[in-house]
Amino acid sequence: MTDQHETILGPPGTGKTQTNSNRIRDCLEQGIAPDRIACVAFTKKAAKESRERVCHDWGIDEKDLPYFQTLHSMAFQQGGYTTDDVISSKDKKEIGEAVGIPFGSNSRGDAESDFDTTGLAKGDFYLNQYHLSRSKQLSLEEIHRQLGDYDVHWLELRRLVLAYEDFKRVRNKIDFTDMITNFIKSGYGPDIEALFVDEAQDLSTLQWSMVDILRQNPRIQVFTGDDDQAIMGFQGADVGAFMRATEKKTVLHQSYRLPRVVWAEAQKIVSRIEDRAPKEWRPKDEEGTIHLHQSPWDVPFHEGEWCVMARTKRIAKHYAKALREEGWVYSYKGHPSIPIKTYESLQDWEQWAKGVPLTPTKIRNVYGFMEMGEGYSRGFGPRSRNLLGLDPEAEISMSEARDKLGLLVDGSMRWHQALTKIDIDTKNYVLNALKRKDNVRNPRIKVSTIHSMKGGEADNVLVIPDISGAAYREFMVNPATEHRVYYVAVTRAKKALHIMLPETSRHYVI
Repeated sequence: MTDQHETILGPPGTGKTQTNSNRIRDCLEQGIAPDRIACVAFTKKAAKESRERVCHDWGIDEKDLPYFQTLHSMAFQQGGYTTDDVISSKDKKEIGEAVGIPFGSNSRGDAESDFDTTGLAKGDFYLNQYHLSRSKQLSLEEIHRQLGDYDVHWLELRRLVLAYEDFKRVRNKIDFTDMITNFIKSGYGPDIEALFVDEAQDLSTLQWSMVDILRQNPRIQVFTGDDDQAIMGFQGADVGAFMRATEKKTVLHQSYRLPRVVWAEAQKIVSRIEDRAPKEWRPKDEEGTIHLHQSPWDVPFHEGEWCVMARTKRIAKHYAKALREEGWVYSYKGHPSIPIKTYESLQDWEQWAKGVPLTPTKIRNVYGFMEMGEGYSRGFGPRSRNLLGLDPEAEISMSEARDKLGLLVDGSMRWHQALTKIDIDTKNYVLNALKRKDNVRNPRIKVSTIHSMKGGEADNVLVIPDISGAAYREFMVNPATEHRVYYVAVTRAKKALHIMLPETSRHYVI
C-alpha cells in the first residue's frame, strides 16, 4: 500500500464532508481498522458532522471511532485530564477580582478554545489577546503591538497575564491552549494509520504544531478545506500552513448548493482576493435569484427557510429585534425567540383546560407563569407545595389540581388570561406566531453572525453589509479578510440571495 498525502480544496457546497467520508471508506476497504483512523477538526460542529456522516454511510458505531474529534478534545483525552483540571469562569472571576480587572463571559465558544468572542468584559477581552499570542506563537508584546488596540493597556494586560499564569500554577490548573501545548511537548499522539484534518484552513500556528505530531506516522494524510473561506484569522488561523501541507492539491469542481447567479456573485467577491489558489468549479443547474431590500420590512419572510447573517453580534441583535417587532419567530445562537418553557406552558394549559391530565413537571412549569393572589406558595395556595412530593410519572387533571394542589382558577380561562407572568408584549408575539402556525421549536428563520454560519446553508440568505468600526479599519489595511467573510456569507444561499442596502457608511460593497 502506497502513501497518500493530499490536500482537498473544496469551494462552497462541493461536498468536502462527503469526500472525506469516501476517502475514509477507501481506508476501511484497505483493511485499516476504524480505531486507527483519526479525523480531527477545528470545531465541534465539523467533528460531529464528519463522525455522523461516516457512521451513516458505512454502518460504523460511533464508539469505534475514538479519534473523530476536535484537536482540543484529542489533547484533553490524550492528556488524561478531567474537567476539574480546566480553569473555569469562576476561577477567572476570582483572578479578575484580585487584580481589579472584571470578567464577564461564561462560555467557551464553539471552537472549544480559550478565545471567548462573547465576553465583553475587560478581562475576557484582554485574555483573548494573550491566547492569540500563544496560538500564533508570538510574544504577547508583539501581538499587542501588531493589533494596535488602544483599549488594551499594556501594563494592565501584563499584570492580568502574570496573575492568570500564577493562579494556574498554584491551583494546578490548565486552559485549552495548555492542552495543545502539553500535547506538543509530549511528542507523540495516538497510534493511527490514517489522518484526516477537516476545515484545516482554520487551524492556528499552534494547532498546526499539534498536527505535525499527529502526522509523524500515518501513511494516509488528507487535509480538507478552502483558503477562500479562511475567516478565522482573529483566532490566529494560519492559512499558509494549510496550503503548504502537501504537494498534491485536488479541487472539488461541482457545487451542489449554489445556483448560477449566486455563484457568479460569489466569483466577483473572491476575485478581489489577491493571494489565493485559483479554482475552477461549477454551480448547480439552477438559475437562482438575487434581491435587494431597503429594510427588513420588505423582505418576504412569510415563506421558506431563511438565514439572516450579520458581520457582528451587535448588528445581528439589531435585526433580531426588527424581526420580533414584525412578529416573526426566529432563532439566534440556537435559541428560539419564544423560550421553549414559555411555549410549553401555554400549550400545556390549553391541553389541561380541555381535560388532558398533566405530569407534575408540566404543572410546575405552568405554575411558574401564574400569579393568582397574595400570600400563596408560588402564587397558588399552600397546597401547591404538595407538588414536590408527587410521583414524576403521575397524571393529574385540572380539577384534581384545584382540590389538592392549590390551583385557584379553572379551564374557563385561556392561557393568555391565566399565565399572568407572561408579559403582554410576549403574549401578543406568541398569539401572532400561533395564528401564522410558525414552528416555535425549530424556527425556519435563523439570525446569525457570518462566522457562526460558516459550514451552514439555507434556501434564502439575507446578508447585512454593514460592518463595525474595528472591522472597517481592518478592511482598509487588509481587505482580503472582509472579502473572505462576505464570500462565505453569500455562498450559504441554496436558492435566493437577498442583500440589505447598507444603513451606514461603514459597509462592505457586495
